[in-house]
Amino acid sequence: MTMHGALGRVCQLVLRKVRIPGSGMKSDAVSDNVCLASWGEQVMEHKGQEKRPLLRRDFLKQSGLVATGVGAGIVGLNLNARTEAQEQAQAPEWPWPYATLDVEDVRKRGHFYYYQGGCMYGSTSALLTALIDQVGYPYNLIPRDMMRYGSGGIAGWGSVCGSINGASAIITLTAGKEYAKLINELLAWYAEHPFPSDIANDYAKNHEFLVEEYKSDKVLPTSVSTSILCHVSVNTWCRTTGYASGSPERAERCGRLTGDVAAKTAELLNAYAVGKFVSTAFEKAECSNCHFMGENYEAGQFIIGKQRNCEDCHGDPHEKM
Repeated sequence: MTMHGALGRVCQLVLRKVRIPGSGMKSDAVSDNVCLASWGEQVMEHKGQEKRPLLRRDFLKQSGLVATGVGAGIVGLNLNARTEAQEQAQAPEWPWPYATLDVEDVRKRGHFYYYQGGCMYGSTSALLTALIDQVGYPYNLIPRDMMRYGSGGIAGWGSVCGSINGASAIITLTAGKEYAKLINELLAWYAEHPFPSDIANDYAKNHEFLVEEYKSDKVLPTSVSTSILCHVSVNTWCRTTGYASGSPERAERCGRLTGDVAAKTAELLNAYAVGKFVSTAFEKAECSNCHFMGENYEAGQFIIGKQRNCEDCHGDPHEKM
């Protein structure tokens, strides 16, 4: 007997035994309500002008189904239904399936979602919503709101830029064990790319982004940060352009940057999906010739990192020797 057939049989049994208290309904008029109740739905109990929900547990008590054993059958059906739903909601094995994305569509989504929740929320939401449109499950399982924390370099602390933080999460989800190759490429590109891009500037100038009101629709000047840190990226752009960090122009710059990062990520993932991803060499700091992660402390192997702008923060320590 199928689940629906079994449920129908249970409903027939219920009709012979149950009358919803105070409803004034005849037994042949309550079959739909009883069936819904057996699935854990709420049935409204009428008492004059008063209404209160008749929950499934109340229904079983009033009907006497627990004592007769029919209630156990209903519970069993409910458990089977919940188990099936839970299995469908489980995440598949890593990596997750991927479908080619429209790079410019993703760029516009990134800018739009930046306006909703900042840089990390923006890049992640751009890629996730595009993947939901193309693939659907399991990307619709991810709560995008958890990505809001990365705004401003993690809650405003100015550490790693949230746009590449969120994009790296999606790369890891889709590229599997080779995620580091793509993330390395993304971060190296970010450090050397002039933001905002010409494409993003044109979209804003021509009002081709998805927002209704812009923080600024000016063609904004660009800068190269040589760093993946939010603090350095914003500071470099502000000093280059003369705009304050709290200005609408700076906020708009980061919105366009978020779209650019999301678009670059889609470009990398598209290439990887068809076997055309190629890693490119990037310039490293002269410091890394001696200073890298290793086992010889005396030789200077006491750091970790791939940046090439060491002296921006550390100066030249050799001058002090």
